[in-house]
Parts: sequence; structure tokens; C-alpha cells
Amino acid sequence: MSNFKKSTLVIALASSAFISQAFAADEGNGRIHFTGTVINAPCSIAPNSTDINVDMGQVANKVLETGNKYSQNVQYSIDLQDCDLTEQTAGSVTYPAQSKVSVTFGGISDATASELLANTGSAGGAGIRLIDTNGALLKVGDSGADVNLVTGPNQIVFAARVEATGAPVTTGTIVSQATYALNYK
Repeated sequence: MSNFKKSTLVIALASSAFISQAFAADEGNGRIHFTGTVINAPCSIAPNSTDINVDMGQVANKVLETGNKYSQNVQYSIDLQDCDLTEQTAGSVTYPAQSKVSVTFGGISDATASELLANTGSAGGAGIRLIDTNGALLKVGDSGADVNLVTGPNQIVFAARVEATGAPVTTGTIVSQATYALNYK
């Protein structure tokens, strides 16, 4: 091989090393954290339903002080996926056939109206009422009506509303939290 060809080859290889370093410049990076839980249930809980945020809107104090003393209902849902309702045996464990689920809601009760979830925000005289899939009013700690399940995805729709507690109503923020537990049957 001639010296010219050797020199050209060396220059080409050296240039390609610099070019690849130029493209490898740090243009931003980060981390992705994956979390989840393996549960003993016939259905998986969809990622959008493990932490549910419900915007109750801006409720006029007059709504809570007169008339029905509660706001309009706001719907939300618990989405289930991959439901397999058949009886199965895996090793020494038998999974029974299940076709229904009920949902039990927990949380901190309001001091004046124990059937409502307490508001930890700055508004006074207001709590959150939970309503089951059939429209029945729930108290903190109650289970909603049984819901029939189908194989595959299921959506269980509930509602909530801001409701007067009986204490004087004052303006401010509404912040409340509930937990839920699924009870398969």
C-alpha cells in the first residue's frame, strides 16, 4: 500500500473518532423509575387508577349554605384490566372463580359530619361525600354495591361531591383523601 493511501486511511480513521465523539456530546439525560406491585387478585389495577385525582371545581359558598347544601356530582373511575375470572390452579394454589367486586372506601371522617371525608384544606364547613356506582350515598368506611365483572377490562364509575358539614361555611381550598380496597366475590 502506498504512503498516500496509508496516510489517507489514518486521517479517515482519526476523523471518524472525532466525529463520533462530537455526536456523543451530553444533550441532556435523566432517569426513569419504574414502580408497581404484584397483587393477589383476578384483575390488575390500571396505572391511572392507583392514584386518582378528582378536581371538585370551584364551588360557590352559597351552594353549600342554601338549598340542597351540596355541589354537583363529579365522576371518577377505578379501571381494572386483564381480568381473568375463571377458576385456576397453579401448583398447590387454587384461584377461585370470581365474578363481582365491591369497593370499600376509607379515610378521615369530618368531625361534624362523620359520613363525609374531612377537608384538610382551608375552607370551613365543607367535606367530601362519596357516591357508589348505583348512586347510593356512602359513609367513610362503607362498601359500595357489588359490581359485575367481565373478562378483560372493567371500569367502575363512582362520584363525589362537596357537601356542607353543618359547621359555618368559609371560603378556601378543599383537600381530602380517601383510600379504596377491592373486595372480589
